[in-house]
Amino acid sequence: MIRFFRAEDSIFFFIISAAVICVSCASAPKKSVGGTAAAIYSGYEEKISISTPKIRDRKRTYFSRISEEVMADVENASPASLRRAASNLRKSESEYEENEKVLLSVAADIMHIVWPTERADWELPEVSAETSYTGAINSARNGIYDTSTGDVDFLTVVLPSLVILTAENTDDFFTLSETALLKGLKMRPSSVLANYLLGQLYMKNSMYFQALPYFEASVTGAPECLQTSCAYAECLQKLNRIKEANTAAISLVSRFPSNIDVLRLCAETSFSLKNYNGAEEYIARILQQDPNDLEAVLFRARVLIEKKDYIHAASLLDVYSRQDSSSKDYLLLRAQVQYDWSKNTTAAAATIESALKNYPDDKDILLFAARLAVTSGIKVGGRSVDEYADAVLALDSENETALQYAAEGLVQNSNWQKAYSVSQSIIAKGNPSHETVFRHVKICLALGRKEEAWTLIGPLYREFPNDEDVVQSYIITLCETDRGSQALQLINHLLPDSQSRMKSFLLYRRSFLKTSETDVLSDLRSSLIANPRNSDALFRLYEIYYDKRDYRKAQYYLKQVVALNPNDSSMRKLNDELTKLIK
Repeated sequence: MIRFFRAEDSIFFFIISAAVICVSCASAPKKSVGGTAAAIYSGYEEKISISTPKIRDRKRTYFSRISEEVMADVENASPASLRRAASNLRKSESEYEENEKVLLSVAADIMHIVWPTERADWELPEVSAETSYTGAINSARNGIYDTSTGDVDFLTVVLPSLVILTAENTDDFFTLSETALLKGLKMRPSSVLANYLLGQLYMKNSMYFQALPYFEASVTGAPECLQTSCAYAECLQKLNRIKEANTAAISLVSRFPSNIDVLRLCAETSFSLKNYNGAEEYIARILQQDPNDLEAVLFRARVLIEKKDYIHAASLLDVYSRQDSSSKDYLLLRAQVQYDWSKNTTAAAATIESALKNYPDDKDILLFAARLAVTSGIKVGGRSVDEYADAVLALDSENETALQYAAEGLVQNSNWQKAYSVSQSIIAKGNPSHETVFRHVKICLALGRKEEAWTLIGPLYREFPNDEDVVQSYIITLCETDRGSQALQLINHLLPDSQSRMKSFLLYRRSFLKTSETDVLSDLRSSLIANPRNSDALFRLYEIYYDKRDYRKAQYYLKQVVALNPNDSSMRKLNDELTKLIK
């Protein structure tokens, strides 16, 4: 340890040492014979601390002779504090001690690995010694968690966890790293490095709630740093705190206007907030920098689909398919365009069946297959909506979308009792959508649970008296719960000011409240004048003429119902039976 002192101090060292030994012999209790140079040096250090550089009050380590100020900056390890430490250590090549060279190298390596958008803009003297510090960093670069550092100080405790940023999977060292980083934070709670690494460890393991406070701490310690702010915003996004994530991401754009990660985060959070114009603007800025960014191409197609710009979305999907025609997201978007724009149920089903072969247990694909099955009334890949919904619920028993599809499929199959059970479980979750309430009302009416239906729809109508869908469900419930006079009064009140779709519905419902066949037929025909595609009115006319045995007129209306509902097998079956009667 004498190598830490300059030659000119040797005489002074001898004089002071002699004095200290004399004083010790005279005043201290006698101890067992023995001692080391370290013990003598320790006494010397205590007596002359006023005239030496500031040294931390801790056990001796490799960096003990380096000032607390410099070590605090390196252990904090924000980009700014690393630069400050390097500046305070700077001297000519020949003046560096070996431990100072190592510390400068460690600071540069932290900058390169942890803060890749920052520059380690200081000269690095050549390091000749292999140490546990450089060894831990080299291991981390190779995806290895180094357990041989000895845990003698903050850096030996924390540096092995740099592997979090280089390894694809953290399972093998999760507990070791978590324990070490928590230990490091006890030693230096404000360390940006330790807080950021622990946040990343939790984030990589989908422990977003646990990660957030550590990212918050790293942002507080390094607000100017891209990585800390970006990780914090991403964590908010994962926690579904989308508005906060979007605000954090947009604040980064002004400082990092061309950064791909920032632009992508802005696009994704804007999309989640249904700000599709904003999402398209950000994703377009990515494509301006890299037109071959396939992820951005696919994302822009998704945005355009939400904006109903199917022509341009289809073109982008064609571009993407030249490079990859089997990715899950591509197949989902292609099926969506085929179904929503082209109205080609067969093609959409074929695309989803192809996706199911490659991704048989993927929830998104199973849900889209369920959607196709429930809206088209056909089986997709030989499976019904109930089967797809059950497959999703087997993976995620609380998946609300799957529950909705399950209930809808049961309603379509008139399995009212089971539909009631599923629908009731959805209602019990609280804050049901209007569509959920409408369906439950329909189920209750089918099961004769009239008062339950009335209890649901009454308050909803009072809250949303101008919502046409709410009004329609309310009127149906009035009719089905023996409140026909109230229904007729409301219908007659609404008819003069209603638009075509609503007018068609009102006239159709009023036909049930008329006693004269002439009045009934008049209302139904007027309903079709207002909306020729009103399947309910067409089907009621079919029923009337069928009961009158006027099969040709009955078929005239039934064929229109079939044309409007080509996938409804029950309607096709009725038409086939009617054709036989006419022959």
